[in-house]
Amino acid sequence: MTGATFLEEQMGETVSDYIVVGAGASGCVVAGRLSEGSSRVTVLEAGPDDKSVYLKIPALSFMVMSKNEYNWNFETEPVPGLDGRRLNILSGKVVGGSSTINGLVYSRGFSRDFDYWQQLGCTGWSISEILPYFKRSEASERGEGPFHGATGPVSTRRGGSKLPIYRAFLQAIADEGYPVVDDLASDREGFGYFDTNVSPRGLRMSAATTYLRPAIKRGNLNLLTRTSVRRVLVENGRAVGVEAVHEGCVKTFRARAEVILSAGAIKTPQLLMLSGVGPGAHLAQAGVATLVDSPEVGANYQNHVPYTLQYLCHSAVSAFGYLKPLTAMKLGLQYALLRRGPLAESVFGVGGTFRSDNHVETPNIQVVMAGAIVLGAGTANSELKSERSFRNHLPTAEGFAVNVYQGSPNSRGRIRLRSSNPDDAPLIDANHLSDPRDMQTLMTAVKSMRKAMQQPAIRQYISREVSPGEAVDDDKALEAEIRRNGGTVSHQCGTCAMGHKDRSVVDSKLRVRGLDGLRIVDTSIVPIIPNATIHSLALMIGERGADFIRSS
Repeated sequence: MTGATFLEEQMGETVSDYIVVGAGASGCVVAGRLSEGSSRVTVLEAGPDDKSVYLKIPALSFMVMSKNEYNWNFETEPVPGLDGRRLNILSGKVVGGSSTINGLVYSRGFSRDFDYWQQLGCTGWSISEILPYFKRSEASERGEGPFHGATGPVSTRRGGSKLPIYRAFLQAIADEGYPVVDDLASDREGFGYFDTNVSPRGLRMSAATTYLRPAIKRGNLNLLTRTSVRRVLVENGRAVGVEAVHEGCVKTFRARAEVILSAGAIKTPQLLMLSGVGPGAHLAQAGVATLVDSPEVGANYQNHVPYTLQYLCHSAVSAFGYLKPLTAMKLGLQYALLRRGPLAESVFGVGGTFRSDNHVETPNIQVVMAGAIVLGAGTANSELKSERSFRNHLPTAEGFAVNVYQGSPNSRGRIRLRSSNPDDAPLIDANHLSDPRDMQTLMTAVKSMRKAMQQPAIRQYISREVSPGEAVDDDKALEAEIRRNGGTVSHQCGTCAMGHKDRSVVDSKLRVRGLDGLRIVDTSIVPIIPNATIHSLALMIGERGADFIRSS
């Protein structure tokens, strides 16, 4: 338990004004903002604290993102579209959530992505209305501008990796005819260096560091770690608190004003259903009494589906060279003394977006390049669920990887209860590539990037294409390869989507339909996933949700 000990005890129950379930990115933001007044806020986080030094160093994200201690390590049901494989989904279970373990890429998507939300009945969520909330969270080294904020809590800066393979990649992309731009977060299609949420001092700017830690110092916010919420407590149609396990005991936490679910796109719908809010027939089957028959709870699950192209190099152009003992020692010293160098950078340096077809209205492909290759690591299969040692995460050869994402998937999955036991993991039916358009788009994207890697600027360094590999030389073979080795990422969203219809889980002010005093503030409210990483999206939702709550 950390923070102030202001909490009131009434008949053995802990009482505060607001309870925030989950200290992920959105939860940290909304809790931090609510604590700016006189309200008392309790934050309940299932995972541990975020004080380990490994969680602060940007380049170590490749190691911490799959460390069992900091991760829910969810596993999907077999995915028919991916050869019936079970996929491992990395999701932060630590203070700061995925913002504490992610790859630090700060991207936003395109304005048109959010105007689609408005068309679906999400009043107040057009780009003109939410852009100020994106900017409110940001302190960009670029300064104040149309797409960037300069005074927010989260420092961002343009990636500064000096790896030769990054320069070669961007030159090849340009030679292939794609635009190379300076600012990928400025509503421009093209490729370039990603902005990253890294401070001028070379530290990870997680939502815990930037929003929650300052709020704890105010004395009216209390954070309880390793506290697992089991269900929302409802009295006379109003959410009045939650039941949680803390220090081995079941305890009741009551809220005078509101309960706010910020547990993420997998845990939030699970908690709703355990509390009796969800599809009535399913709840009955799981042995949960229905309070609100809400058919869309757990539906509309979305995530990006990637395929990774991997290349071996015969020249010293990638991050593999950093492992030489003397070089590693120098880089460690450089970071310790100056907070600069490769350890202060994301492992995902460059990338971008493009269209699979000229008739597509907005870019529907996302590319994220890593300046290293880890041969034998496999894909996001369930066998990766067992934790590997630090050494197993390091580059194993001179090379690089190009992760190609279907950035605007049409396929939809769902979350369901496995049982009425809160300790049982939910059923995740990812349903990836069930819509045939998604496979066609991903195949086109992989072929486009494969062709670009033949440009002389980068081809001069490549000794062999590891995947797909030379044997994959036609569409049939490529489709089989994608189904065999395609995966999933940590961009899950949509499972408690907002909208104007009564069937939507939340309204446009994020209030859960059918109950008073309960709001959802996390990426589960997203109706359509943007073609981007979703960290900045989670921050924006937290900012927007806090304003809704404070004005209610």
